[in-house]
Order: sequence, then C-alpha cells, then structure tokens
Amino acid sequence: MTDLKGREAGFRATTIVDYQLFVTTEPPEVPSSYDLTKMDGVWVAHDRRLPTTKLLDQSRRPFATVFGFAYSEFTSAFLPAGEAELPLEITDIQDIEEKVLPLLSGMFVLLTAEGLPRRIYPDHGGSLPIVFSASDRRAASSPSLLLDETDYRDRFRADLHKALVGREGYGGWISGTLTAHEDVSRLLPNHCLDLSSWTAHRFWPRPGEFSAWRNIDEASSRAAMALRGFSTATCREFNVAATLTAGFDSRLVLASCRESVSRCKFVTIEAPNAEMDIEISRRLARQFGLSHSVLPLKEADNRQMALWDRAVGDCVREQPRRTHPTLRDLTDSDAMFTGMYGEVGRCRLYRQDLLSINQAKIDARFVLDRLTLPAQSDLLENIELWFSGVADQPNSVILDLAFLELKFGSWAMGQRPMTNSIKLNFLPFAQRAVFDAFIGVAPAEKGTGALFRSIIDRLWPELGGAPINKYGDIRDHLTIWKKASDPTRVRRFLRDRLARKDPAGSGGRGHS
Repeated sequence: MTDLKGREAGFRATTIVDYQLFVTTEPPEVPSSYDLTKMDGVWVAHDRRLPTTKLLDQSRRPFATVFGFAYSEFTSAFLPAGEAELPLEITDIQDIEEKVLPLLSGMFVLLTAEGLPRRIYPDHGGSLPIVFSASDRRAASSPSLLLDETDYRDRFRADLHKALVGREGYGGWISGTLTAHEDVSRLLPNHCLDLSSWTAHRFWPRPGEFSAWRNIDEASSRAAMALRGFSTATCREFNVAATLTAGFDSRLVLASCRESVSRCKFVTIEAPNAEMDIEISRRLARQFGLSHSVLPLKEADNRQMALWDRAVGDCVREQPRRTHPTLRDLTDSDAMFTGMYGEVGRCRLYRQDLLSINQAKIDARFVLDRLTLPAQSDLLENIELWFSGVADQPNSVILDLAFLELKFGSWAMGQRPMTNSIKLNFLPFAQRAVFDAFIGVAPAEKGTGALFRSIIDRLWPELGGAPINKYGDIRDHLTIWKKASDPTRVRRFLRDRLARKDPAGSGGRGHS
C-alpha cells in the first residue's frame, strides 16, 4: 500500500494506488510503480502489477486491451501479459459484447481498440472499479485518484454524504451512479463508459433477455462448469484463501474449489456472533480435509479509518471500515475468494413475496425500500433513471439486478480501492454464466436456496449434508437473540420486512 505525499497530476495526496488505474485524454504524471499506455488519444496509467493484454481476433487484428487479471473460458486460464489471440472474428462492438465479454471474468477493465467505438467495459462484478468525471474527461479507480485536494474538498457533497453515509451507527453507502462528489459518477456493473461522449450505457441484459425463464437443470450445469473452471484456474495462478462460513454462499464457493482444494486455504473470521460459522466451518474442515484457520478480528485505528475514507472516496462507511486490517494477517495468501453476489441467486430482495413478485406493481421507490435505502431526492432521481433502463424486464429480474448493481456494484465495489490493496479479491459468482442462472431461473423454482443446492449437487454433492445457517438446537435461538440486541440490525431488519409489497397508486407497473 502506498501513501503518496506528492502532487502528481491525477495521483493525489494520501491516496492508495495499489492495483488501480487512471484514464485521461491528457498524459498524466505517474508514480514510479505505474506504467503509462497510450491508446489512440487516450492515456492509461496503471499499477505495473496489473497485467496488460492486447486481444487479437483470429485474423490477428487487435480489438481491445485488457488491464488486470482476466480469466478466459476460451483457454480455461488467465490471459497472459502481452498478446492473446481469440478464436473469433471481431467486426463490430456488438461482437465484443456478445462473444467476448460473456467468456471473460476476474478483475479487469477492457478498453476497445482503434477503429471501434472507444469504450471502457468493467468485468461482470466491477471488481476493478471505475468512477469518472464527464466534465474533466477522466476516469479512475477511485474519486481520490480523480480529484486534486482542492477539488476533493470543493466538490464534496456534504448533504448527500450525511443522508446516505453518515447514518445508522455503522454508516451506509452511496448507491446508484452517485458518489460523494459533484460530477463524479460510478460505472456500475453491466454498463460501459463511452469515451467519446463520456456517458455510461447499459450493455447487459438486453431488452427481452429474460422474456423466457431458464431451465433450472441447464442453468445449474452451465453455472457449475463456469464456477469450477474459474476457481481451478485462480487457485493455480494465485495463493488463494477462501472465506468459509455456515452460509449458502461460501458453501457454493467451497464446492467450486473441489478440484483445487489441496491448493486453497479456508478462513473464518472470529467476529461477534460468528460462533455458528466457526463451528460448522471446523466441522467441514475435519470432514473434507480442508486447510482451515480461524482469524481473529482486528480493529482499525483512527488513521486507518481515515485512510479508508479517502481511498473509497468517502462513499462507504460500514463495518468493513472498522475491520479491514484483519486480512493483512493472511501473509501466505495473496488473493481471496468470497461469496459476494451470492444473494442475487437467492431472491434476496423479494424473498418475502417470492411467488407473487412478478404480479406486483413496482417502481424506483419500491427498489429503494427493498435495498433499505432512504428516498433522498437525488438518489431517488438517480434510481428512477436506472429503473427506466430495465423497466421492460420482469420484476424479479429488476430486483436481482438492483442487488447486483445498486447494492454490490456500489457498496461492495466502492470498497475495492482499499480491499484490493490488502488482498486481491476474486469473485467466483461474478461471471456471466452464473449471473444468467442466478437471475434467469424462475423465482418459484430457484426459491431462496434451491438453485444453490442444484449447483452444489453438480460440483460436490456431499457438501449438502452439513447444516447451512443453523445448529438445530438451542444455539439457533441464542444467535437470533444476539442479533436482536443490536439496534442497528433491528432497524435494518424492520425496514427490510416492512418494505412495501405492492405500492399501488405510486406510479408502479406490474408483470404477468
């Protein structure tokens, strides 16, 4: 992790620059640990540890450059630094969106080459985050890279920060494309940034993408294959530690690691109320021969929390802000697997009306209610614009995309400038084939765990025998009591459970 004390253009004081990049129309001055790549009038400054790969089609024509760690289903391996030829003919931007991006995953951004519309595409989870200023014609991994000290202060939106971040004890996050700074927007997953107009556009899902539900068996098989391939390749390339809990998400991550379990370590965080996670994880480790450890929670000091705030652009202030130093103790691992995005496949935002959600009337305010976010005026306007881009999709798809993009795409990805500097974070679920299954199987079939069980059965069926999220005795009730004793958890639980199921008369619309 690097604290810059200088004032180089584009790289500002007290900024973490590990595994980040900066895109501008003017050549910036960069730290010595960064490389500078010129691409047809666009300059990309990037941490030298991020591999750079020029993509060629089968006629050896360059069509894009990838910055970062990109797993390719074409070869079942990560792209090499230098050049990589793909067995495709690329003639237009649609070929990249429909033939290339669905088969890449990991932690990267893709910039199209000269001769094609100049665009930036993030990986499916936005794991290498991008924010941008249209007026400055600059993009970067964090607002703290984008703005100098004066702009960072003068463009800071104290009203928005107070309403969305400085609330409810642990804090909150700024959702949608908003950030804590005027004219700095976040590029959400499934969106690209057009560098001619400096505007963002959705490229997936396309209209009508989910007009028919996916077959659960076919979707499970395709997702299982993608998960196995990604996890095996990542464990071959990096020293991986996977988080292990008593929940569904980490169980599916574990199942994806079956072929590489001897090369992967598993870790459970010894956090408050984690007794169940520790006990079941230890049981799994004994039964399946896992290399498992329990990692004591480490609290951040005031300086570390201040550094967090600046690194994430003052956009996120929740529990990880206080606990992020914990993973530094994993000194023999350079990368992490987490179950992030798993809740997309478990109907998280409509579990209370699973069978009726697609007959309800919903709107942007309904989405905010389900995300347990306040209807602050700027945020509501932003989410209304987001909603208009997916309004043709079934309600359940809209809510799955809301969790993917408006929760994880801003809350989780907003943290990545800090967390990537501690350990590289790879997300097995952030793959097109997996998202297609998570979103595209009918709610009645996938339920809140049926799809996960179906995928686990294809990867490592014996894992299904261990309890998930329960002991089966009095300790279940004690765990619930501990959570009920936390006022912040209670407030959020009540907002979640009391979210309007059918806001009739609020301007919503329904799906049959």
